Amino acid sequence: MLRFLLTLARHLDLLGEHALGYAELIRAECAVSLRCWVWRVAAFAAAALFVLIGLVSAAVVLALWSNGIDVASWRAWVVPLVCLLVALACVAFALTRRPPPMSEALMQQLQRDIDLLRAARGGAKTDEAAP
Repeated sequence: MLRFLLTLARHLDLLGEHALGYAELIRAECAVSLRCWVWRVAAFAAAALFVLIGLVSAAVVLALWSNGIDVASWRAWVVPLVCLLVALACVAFALTRRPPPMSEALMQQLQRDIDLLRAARGGAKTDEAAP
């Protein structure tokens, strides 16, 4: 372990470059996840807006009907129903936009670093039984 720390102390510039590489990989991962979350929030906000518009327009139709105005026509209910259908579509869209799992490049880099740390410690164990 002491040998590993001395080697690490001699090559701090490489450690900095390695950390910058990790920072770039993590930045790319966060950008993808953030984009997915923004789409989800926008879709849920649009769904809430369409539900609100649909409920208000349904309340208007019911208020007109309760005052004796003939709203038995199917056209009176088109706006509330279309708004609620669009809201359902927005919710379905938002539920399909899940952030992807961690990329393969980041997972491989993490695994290589863990293997290197185990090898540097002197405790590198190889899996001969693994296919």
